Amino acid sequence: MKGADPMISKLFLILLFLLTPLVAQNQKMIKVGAFNMEWFPCKDDGNLMRTYGINLRYPPKGNKTNIPALFKMLKGLNPQLLAVEEIVDTKMLADSAKKYLGESYMFIYSPDGGSQKVGFLYDSSILKLVGHPQSYSGVMLSPNSRLRPAFRAYFKTLPDGFDFHAIVLHLKAAPRGWKKREKQWRVVEKILQTLPAESKDADIIVMGDMNDVSKRGPEEFLPVMRKTAFYWATGEIQDSPTNYWTPNWREERVKASEIDHIFISSGAKEEYVPNSAMVGGVCAKKAPEYKGDQIPFYLKNISDHCPVLVTFDAGKDND
Repeated sequence: MKGADPMISKLFLILLFLLTPLVAQNQKMIKVGAFNMEWFPCKDDGNLMRTYGINLRYPPKGNKTNIPALFKMLKGLNPQLLAVEEIVDTKMLADSAKKYLGESYMFIYSPDGGSQKVGFLYDSSILKLVGHPQSYSGVMLSPNSRLRPAFRAYFKTLPDGFDFHAIVLHLKAAPRGWKKREKQWRVVEKILQTLPAESKDADIIVMGDMNDVSKRGPEEFLPVMRKTAFYWATGEIQDSPTNYWTPNWREERVKASEIDHIFISSGAKEEYVPNSAMVGGVCAKKAPEYKGDQIPFYLKNISDHCPVLVTFDAGKDND
């Protein structure tokens, strides 16, 4: 403050010092994401799968989940809320989260569906679960289907910040599965259209494994997102793979794809930090494929998917 009265300059500095903590307190950032944990804790161990009553026609012969390595990776990413898919042993996940991430981490999941459960892992010191979570079995298309339901929970940032609905999806896999995914998206569209009025809150985050592997690619879901005015947050990282798959089981080769996504309602977008979408794990290297001995430890021991994450300014709530 060149040329200003020394007393005024001193008062300005004191005022700036006093206000800085208040500004910082209002800017409480939270990371929200999704992660397909690949048959946790079995991963590619076909023998371990059998102990859980999972009898695949062609059981894999690889490794089980390296739980310490998985949670070391998650601890580095520090998510406050993580939508998770393909959870076989729900108790083991809950216990492991407390062991490696801290006692404040809680796990809730949908009891519906087959052996692969969907749910939420969250830091209860940051986020409060409000009300009762809800499963949408309609996304399974039929009562006895092995498809996964949609699962919704309502969270509020403590002590008095951003509150929102979180919905996790894990849709039908494979290119030939598009006809079923198309039906699933119709059910999801109805949920997104009716939830704001039913709950009196239009802040919604939808995330998970969308399996958009047909020739349509993102056009599988974009019509629904446009119709419901949702922002495709992971569209910011279209050049980054989110998982690796084996195109031919007769050769040791995995190829990158982008099937894990996060969508944000127009209401929740007011709290969203622009361009904060990111992918963790081995996918951050953006390799188009791996072969033979080049296939990373991560893909053999943690998951064939990587976490996708976005950030919100949770110190405010504009609804």
